[in-house]
Amino acid sequence: GGEGGDGMMGGAQVLRLSEEEMAAVDRLTEMGFDRAEAAQAYLACDKNEALAANLLMDGGFNMFDEADGGDMGGDDEGDDDMYD
Repeated sequence: GGEGGDGMMGGAQVLRLSEEEMAAVDRLTEMGFDRAEAAQAYLACDKNEALAANLLMDGGFNMFDEADGGDMGGDDEGDDDMYD
């Protein structure tokens, strides 16, 4: 057995994207983002490429992974912006 995407990046999920969706993810990766993160952001943003680019530029999903008081810092006044 083992025919699934085991050879690719340690058990990464295989996403089925249309050509148009794949092109959007390609454009995000061309901006310098990791392909898996770009695809994840694109889907998380309801396939809104501009929104996904903004999410990735703002630190992508890392801001959630390091949310335990890491070095996100900045002014306390601007904190609610990420929840809009």
